Amino acid sequence: MPAPNPRTAPTLISGSRGIELLNSARVVVDMEDEILMYQASATPLLTLTGKIGEKRKAVNVQYQFLEKDELPREVTASAVMTDVGLTLQVGTDEYKRLVSGQLLLNLSTREVVRVNVVTSDTNITVVRGIGGGNQPVAIGDKFVHFSNAKEDGSTSGTSKSIQEFNDYNYTQIIETPFDFTGRDLVTELYGGSDEMTETKWQAIEHKKSIELAMFFGRRHSMSGTSHLITMTGGLEYFIVTNRANVAQQNLNERWFIEYLEYAMRWGRGGKRNGVGKKYCLLSSRWLTEINAWVKDRLEYRILDQSIGFAAWEYKSPHGIVYLLPTPILDDNHPDWMFLLDFNHLKYVYLNKRDTKLLVDVQENDRDGKKNLYRSDCGIQVNFEHAHGIVTGITV
Repeated sequence: MPAPNPRTAPTLISGSRGIELLNSARVVVDMEDEILMYQASATPLLTLTGKIGEKRKAVNVQYQFLEKDELPREVTASAVMTDVGLTLQVGTDEYKRLVSGQLLLNLSTREVVRVNVVTSDTNITVVRGIGGGNQPVAIGDKFVHFSNAKEDGSTSGTSKSIQEFNDYNYTQIIETPFDFTGRDLVTELYGGSDEMTETKWQAIEHKKSIELAMFFGRRHSMSGTSHLITMTGGLEYFIVTNRANVAQQNLNERWFIEYLEYAMRWGRGGKRNGVGKKYCLLSSRWLTEINAWVKDRLEYRILDQSIGFAAWEYKSPHGIVYLLPTPILDDNHPDWMFLLDFNHLKYVYLNKRDTKLLVDVQENDRDGKKNLYRSDCGIQVNFEHAHGIVTGITV
């Protein structure tokens, strides 16, 4: 009869038994019952757009909005006029801004003239000697319509107005799927079930996807395999007026105040509206730079106790700016800063298709489970000149 295989010799412990000598499988792992996320749910643009601004329910994937500009009051001299001349020549189509009886102030010479006759060309007949001090007019002199003076008993004359214009954007279907095997669903784990912790983590990632689209998305539509694909345009797409690239510039607080001088003018939160309060969503690098300028003059403010949002308040001669650290910019856009008037920003979602967690969307024969977050949403940017973008700071 063949000899049996010898048994493996047991591991011998000499002396006192210490934990380092025990079978590691016997030692209970001291694992904290919480999984810390690298980036918590810090999406100020998405949150404040719906909190300070408004939410809009769209009934079409293409949603439109109307705006109306101010009445243009400036005309520019396109030819010289002597101090006794009575025909003011203005730029092409600028005559359409004028009617009889308007008072025009020459911003260069400070002379006031009264519009007498407006013809359908560039020649305007004017009355001189308003208050005395006639001055020659040079090419390029700007005249501003500051008032009108009507004759007693006269008719009201031709009225002037501005045609509204419309803009549009699309909602975008943003999905964040995540799934589990059947065994994963029933296995006990530290930090809670895998479905519970993963659902929390994926929610953060889904909000980041929406936030990034609201910042940097491009308005576009294209044909898919069977149906339309639409993409929402973000802040970078819509904001064109108050943009500045500060690469190679020597930045200081004077520069910042000068930028705010024009970037804080427009909108309900602008200084022209008597408010002067806007929000600056910026990277950590920008916050460091601004803090170095103003030192201890930044004041910590709780914006909303219910959502736990706070900001640093900066008081400028042109209004108050709330500086909101925006972690999502630190990764790939550390040199970017957005100055926003949330009165003119709206979070838009397609009717009955705002963010939802859909569960059990897997195939019927799948040994496991699939969930997904889905949002059909976009951003509405009104009065793009009420907002601003600054890029190019050294990082």
